[in-house]
Amino acid sequence: MSHQHTPPNIAVVGAGAIGMLIYHQLTASTTPLLLGRNFTLATAENQAAQLTLEPFSGKVLSADDLAPDDLAPETQACLINNLETVTPEQLATIELVIVCVKSYQVAAAITPLIEKLPNNTSLLLLHNGMGPHLQVMDALQKQCRNDINLYLGTTSQAALKVSNLHVRQTGTGKTVIGHFHGSTLAPQLLSLLLAAIPNSQLSSNILLALWQKLIVNCAINPLTAIEQCNNGQLAQVQYQAHINAIAKECVDVALADGIKLSLADSVATINQVIQLTANNFSSMHQDVKHQRMTEIKQINGFVGERARKHHISTQINDALTAKINQITEDKAQ
Repeated sequence: MSHQHTPPNIAVVGAGAIGMLIYHQLTASTTPLLLGRNFTLATAENQAAQLTLEPFSGKVLSADDLAPDDLAPETQACLINNLETVTPEQLATIELVIVCVKSYQVAAAITPLIEKLPNNTSLLLLHNGMGPHLQVMDALQKQCRNDINLYLGTTSQAALKVSNLHVRQTGTGKTVIGHFHGSTLAPQLLSLLLAAIPNSQLSSNILLALWQKLIVNCAINPLTAIEQCNNGQLAQVQYQAHINAIAKECVDVALADGIKLSLADSVATINQVIQLTANNFSSMHQDVKHQRMTEIKQINGFVGERARKHHISTQINDALTAKINQITEDKAQ
């Protein structure tokens, strides 16, 4: 590739499924740097590795299934380094850091990196749920990095990590990003980003967009995890009152946080997502099934946390948070 000799200007934090997918999409126009916790390097430099992507087949496949023959996996050069040990020199040309880790990993991944970043770097947080942006703002303040800018985003793209540096795209969907704090990205970098990630758009009110997505997650994620069902089952009539009650609490809390949402529109969106993703299993369903930590604290838990700041009651969301925590604790024993 012709970009091989230019130093990376974008770093992707997190070598999980979404991190690898976004990395692959960016390579069309640049060579980013992929930062992961488990990369071991033979030398002190950023190292070249091979990243394999299986394109989206339109079929729902699990990690053990083979890709359909008509879609050959694509292998490409990938620049890697270790998230913990990367040096300021190796990050000297970075202008944008895209953070693609689970919401509960964001603060731990970013806090040690902050002091190593060059001046005026921008961070883009791309995860489920809400809350980590407040932790990152705290960390920036503590480390006196007022020069670092913050963008927030959300993506409905879906991917599965098959193995180390091997990812399978399992769904397409839109990606929304927006400016939250500090200066804005250089126009050419922003257009590179929006061109690289399919179906991506800039939002002028990213907190509104994140709350809209949060409400959908607050309803679908815990209910599918508790019922151990696919998203489509929630279209049944017995779930409607529960979905309405979850959404109503979210809308009230959002309003107290200065975000105006319509309850009718929110419920309509939840039902639309249930229809569109009927055969899919939510990430929380998968986390519970595979006995992994869930993102409940950053989804229904975030609603409860903001509610307490405003002295609002969110019994339904609190009960879901408690129930998921109980299920995951029971499974862990």
